[in-house]
Amino acid sequence: MREFDKYKRKGAYHWKDYAKKTSSYSKHVDRVVKWVRKGSSFDIGAGDGLITHMLGAVGIDDNKIAVSLAKERKVPVELGSVYNLSGFKKFDNVLLLDVIEHLELPGQALLEIKKVMKEDSILYIVTPHSGPELDKYHVKEYRKEELVEFVESYGFHCLEITQYSGCRRMYGRFELCQ
Repeated sequence: MREFDKYKRKGAYHWKDYAKKTSSYSKHVDRVVKWVRKGSSFDIGAGDGLITHMLGAVGIDDNKIAVSLAKERKVPVELGSVYNLSGFKKFDNVLLLDVIEHLELPGQALLEIKKVMKEDSILYIVTPHSGPELDKYHVKEYRKEELVEFVESYGFHCLEITQYSGCRRMYGRFELCQ
């Protein structure tokens, strides 16, 4: 997998893409904002902080440039890793938006995510559906059934998984198994 250098090359590109109201990314952001329920939200892999800001969430990202870009816009994104979530409070909603496909150890990440979830929390996962070629920044892309089976194998239950026409992303909501 190639180093994720998009922030170095493009700056706060999510904000720029969202400003073009006709872009597929702006439709994605609007869909996420309507989809995530009210309550405290933790955005893991928040990047330059656009969705974090729109949801009134707090976030972490492991990319120093992305965190700096978010901070320039006064978005509460801190440098952090999905592999170490000890010390964070528990949230109503945990967001893993366009992140799981980048992870070398997604199972370890799911175990860590449980540490920041309340009993009735929802884990939101958005990821591209596997395509004919692996994106150069991705470690693994999933088919719908494969993603559900994988996440459920770590103690979650799938509430829904949706793919919209004309959109390569899958949108999944998961709860902790009781």
